[in-house]
Amino acid sequence: MKVGMDHLDGSIISDNDFISRDLCNRKEKDKIYSVVTDETYGRHMVAARNIKAGEIILEDVPVTMGPACSSGIVPLCLSCYKRVNGDYLCSKCCWPMCSAECENNPEHANQECKLFQGHPIKVDAGEFNYRDEEPMYSVISPIRAILLKAANPERWSMIWNLMSHNENRRKEDYWKEKQAAVVKNIRERLGLVDISEELIDTVLGIFLVNDFEINNTVVEEEFAKAEKSSLRGLYSIASIPNHSCVCNTTHSFQQNNNYRMIVRASRDIKKNEDITHTYVDPLEPLLVRQELLNLGKFFHCQCERCSDATELDTYCSAMVCPSCKKGYMLSADVSSNKSDWSCNLCQSNMSADKISRVSSAVKAKSNELEYDASKPEQCGIPAHQDFLKKYGRVLHSNHVVMTAVKYSLAKMYGRMEGYTADQLTDEQFKYKQKLCEEVLGVFDKILPGTNRMRGVMLYELHLPFIMLANRQLQRGPGSGADPKAIKSGLKKGLECLKKGLEILKLEPEGSFESKIVAGSKDSVKELENFYDAISKAI
Repeated sequence: MKVGMDHLDGSIISDNDFISRDLCNRKEKDKIYSVVTDETYGRHMVAARNIKAGEIILEDVPVTMGPACSSGIVPLCLSCYKRVNGDYLCSKCCWPMCSAECENNPEHANQECKLFQGHPIKVDAGEFNYRDEEPMYSVISPIRAILLKAANPERWSMIWNLMSHNENRRKEDYWKEKQAAVVKNIRERLGLVDISEELIDTVLGIFLVNDFEINNTVVEEEFAKAEKSSLRGLYSIASIPNHSCVCNTTHSFQQNNNYRMIVRASRDIKKNEDITHTYVDPLEPLLVRQELLNLGKFFHCQCERCSDATELDTYCSAMVCPSCKKGYMLSADVSSNKSDWSCNLCQSNMSADKISRVSSAVKAKSNELEYDASKPEQCGIPAHQDFLKKYGRVLHSNHVVMTAVKYSLAKMYGRMEGYTADQLTDEQFKYKQKLCEEVLGVFDKILPGTNRMRGVMLYELHLPFIMLANRQLQRGPGSGADPKAIKSGLKKGLECLKKGLEILKLEPEGSFESKIVAGSKDSVKELENFYDAISKAI
């Protein structure tokens, strides 16, 4: 029996069946990865040759997709997945939709709609909660998957050969209670008693362990908040790579191309090295990441970051020791989430629960800084500065919460009202530079390579280098300006700009990052010419 696949009856499909689903258009003999299986990790993926950063590793479309079934979501259209309010109902099955066009879209019409039409019990959409989470939406994705058993046996086989972790999952009261509610809604509230509890529960397990959150909106504005997606998909081949909190890939989705997922190498990957992606947000502290992985993926992460109490010397989950005020609290045993944390100087101890509570409380305060144009006093530059000053006495300056706030603040300098580039003082530019460099110091360890956020910081860092060098140049020789420092600043700025744009050009069309790239096409050449001219002149 393969790891986490205790629901299988022996009908395990071959690794080549998975590989054959790869949609990436590459030369026939260019084998970029291999799928291997062992008793420790089950099926996983390794590089078959050296892979360069930015290179596409695979492309995949979902075997099935739909609303999240392991967490509550607000009502949405079952075709275009936009939010709905109940004003329009499907004329055939009575589920809320956004239009007649979406009602007749095969995404809905040929799946759950056809099934619901054949049963006497109809959903009462008038009872739905349209302002908050509506639990009935958790039935759609498992129903769509189960319908494939008869409608498309090949796709069903792909689903059934993914991990469910039935044995481990069914030991957890949290999941037993949560998934029992979905089973009840399918069998009792919708009257689909011909679908067994065992089948529904196993499919829910497969979604829990394997589904991907599909980002089906492109953030077009710089400080706009990206809403958490309620859409999930099962990708057969993209589900194969192992997890790492310092993964070597990134992925994006093409909404207008059947939600195709494109997986790229975020850094150079050597032949025979594991190809990995992350199942959790890297900007979560150690205890949160491990809790999420234990709860939803049923393993304790032992990646290079999680195996090191300092997290690759970043201290990005560390707390200032409340006893000596000089040392930092680190996990005494990273192999256990329940282990005490100890000061690296005075050796005083604190429970993991208390560490988690403090970190969570500070993060909750940081959430209040999220951009809201109507409340500038709560989320502006002074509020971010006050936060860093206050909680810098509680958390290590590199803590992921502090790093996230610095990331936002660094972007604000040079763009927010009253802080535009022509209004910033030299000291403010130096502070922006300091913020960018501190954030990159963490990102280079935990988000290395072609990660979007790292690209943004490199782009932001070019501005203080260029502006400070240019101001020294304008002040002239009599000001004491150092020609070497001017040339060095211009050179560093140009390098940061190029590196940042090289990463950001990989972002989806229409995104704010793609607009940065489009708007900087001439800037690189102009800056190169300017640097060459200055280098010769001074």
